Amino acid sequence: MSASDDLVAQFVSFTGAGPEEAQHYLEMTGGELQQAVNLFVDMGGGGSSGAAPGSPARPKPAPPAAPVPMEGVADADVAAEVAAAAAAAGIDLPDSSMGDAADDTVRAPIAAFQDQIINPDVERRRVQESIQADTVAMNRRMTFDRPVDAAGAGAGEEKMVEGSTGQPPAGGQAINQLFAPPAFNCGDPYYSVIEKAKTESKWVLVNIQQAEVFASHLLNRDVWSDDTITDIVTGSFMFWQRDDKSTEGVQFCQMHNCGHQLPHICVIDPRTGRRVKYWEGKKWVESHAAAEYLFGFLDQFSMTRSPEGSPMQSPQAEPSFNTGSDDMVMTGLPEAEAAPDAVMSSSGGTGEEPAAPAEPVSEMPAEPDDAPDCVKVSMRLPSGPPIRRRFRPDASLAEMFAVASAATSTPVSRVDVASTFPKRSLRDVAGGMDALMKDAQVHNSQVMVTVRQA
Repeated sequence: MSASDDLVAQFVSFTGAGPEEAQHYLEMTGGELQQAVNLFVDMGGGGSSGAAPGSPARPKPAPPAAPVPMEGVADADVAAEVAAAAAAAGIDLPDSSMGDAADDTVRAPIAAFQDQIINPDVERRRVQESIQADTVAMNRRMTFDRPVDAAGAGAGEEKMVEGSTGQPPAGGQAINQLFAPPAFNCGDPYYSVIEKAKTESKWVLVNIQQAEVFASHLLNRDVWSDDTITDIVTGSFMFWQRDDKSTEGVQFCQMHNCGHQLPHICVIDPRTGRRVKYWEGKKWVESHAAAEYLFGFLDQFSMTRSPEGSPMQSPQAEPSFNTGSDDMVMTGLPEAEAAPDAVMSSSGGTGEEPAAPAEPVSEMPAEPDDAPDCVKVSMRLPSGPPIRRRFRPDASLAEMFAVASAATSTPVSRVDVASTFPKRSLRDVAGGMDALMKDAQVHNSQVMVTVRQA
């Protein structure tokens, strides 16, 4: 037998492997017998019949133990396999029943428990504090008396000027009031404004401003402070104004890709969250142009129609539950279904007394035939397209208010009609409701109908 055959024979005697397998391991180790045997063992080779030269003898695997009696176990074959596996791994099983072994090795189930990772009250308070801090920082950026230097002005870096006391300079309050944001600006988070607008069936008018662009300040001074614009916005919109450095302002600009050209004005449909119309804010710096944009939008879009891009019909007003108290109170029901309040009777007792009769809504007056001397007026309603009406020149102004009452389903006492530019309430016309249409100076003009709260 050659030397190579001699190594193979030794490998086979040590490991119990076949000649071909022995030849393979010896070739991998360059004929080193010790390394070949170690490699064979490390790679999980077959049962060893001996030890490598110079190494301690490896113990032979213990033979499978006899099956342990499996009292209470349904499948004896499974129990035998478990006992064999335990013997091969060197684990001693008790000679008692399998049930006793399970009691010793199986951990008891973890008891059920409840825990609270986030405290909702603390989290709600933290969010409110963050919103308030963000609003304060935004208002500070939009003021003209910020204690910042020229390099940090408008950049959101409130660097104190050397020697400054941090107090606004004299006269700062006056100019800040002149360019202050409108009183009807909603300070709630964006998602809350969306939900509120959806409930009230109003559009969301968004204005994203930038302190460095003077047109943003002109909007506050000349547009949002105009009486006509105020009536239009409060009647048909929820107004939400932020600057481009506030947290929600940054998120809105990213979502609607509007941060490249500021100030930005757009209308959001609260039913879908979609931006349905937008304008460059610099085109709105004159109030009459802004009014035309808003009137044009209301002519084109209506909350009574289905939202664009969605097959869903416009949501209808439904009763909702108010859970603010211990009792469930149904709100949103028509007034006719509400139970009358208990009042004190004239005799001093408590009883049900009939409520005062409600003021009726006027019926729609007949429209006269078209004639050269007719007074033609376009009437803007709080929602929906305008109404174009003809009136006889000798008709009283009360007829116009009757049309407004019938069109809005509101009593005349709660309806106001005003000319737009300049704004002038027609209730203040000389002669009042008895004034003639030809003397009201509304021919071929547009008037706006508003409804006062009861």
